[in-house]
Amino acid sequence: MHYEIPAPSIPQLQRIPPFDLLTDAALARMISASKLIRAERGEILAQALDVATGVHVILDGEVRCVLLSPTGNEKLLRLVGSGDLCGEEAALLGRPYMATIQAQRRSRLLVVPVAAFRQAMAETAAFSQAITARLAAAAYELMAHLQLCVQLNSTQRVAQYLAQLAPEDAEQWEIHLSSDKQTIAAQLNLTPETFSRVLSRFARDGLIRTEGRRRVVLDKLSQLRNCAAH
Repeated sequence: MHYEIPAPSIPQLQRIPPFDLLTDAALARMISASKLIRAERGEILAQALDVATGVHVILDGEVRCVLLSPTGNEKLLRLVGSGDLCGEEAALLGRPYMATIQAQRRSRLLVVPVAAFRQAMAETAAFSQAITARLAAAAYELMAHLQLCVQLNSTQRVAQYLAQLAPEDAEQWEIHLSSDKQTIAAQLNLTPETFSRVLSRFARDGLIRTEGRRRVVLDKLSQLRNCAAH
């Protein structure tokens, strides 16, 4: 169940790109037309095939976009954290959501009606250009994700995932996994068991060291990049 809570102030929304490109007056109109909700972990914010009527702006927390099969299996498409948007492609097209939007943890979201969102785009060219760039980046990211899942085996997927979290010129790097292993495995279209098995193999080979639940030291990044490529 969603609970309405006090609306965000203009400065709060101005800290989230690309809303920082809008004037105070434009932000005030957008906020007055929008609905602010709180979602608990696991709560469904929008079902796949529901007609999209607004853009979800994550003020704090994290939500996930998942594809659900009739058997209950799910495919995680993306995680969306604080300061990001989701559902804008369906809202701007006036079409149903392709994925179910669900709270990954307790979150606060501003749901901006598509009419208010379009008005801001029409009034501010820089805002419209920024939204276009976001949509293009999201499409590119989706294609990269499909390539990862279709063309690479499990070892290559995990190697590429780890390697891309470090600078390109680094040979050793310490990372902190932003999500639990089950969520990362779902992103890579792997079972948690397969993901853990590949990590264990990398640890045995001296490529990585796991310290705690989410801290990982990448000791031989050149070899990880080589695993991802071959």
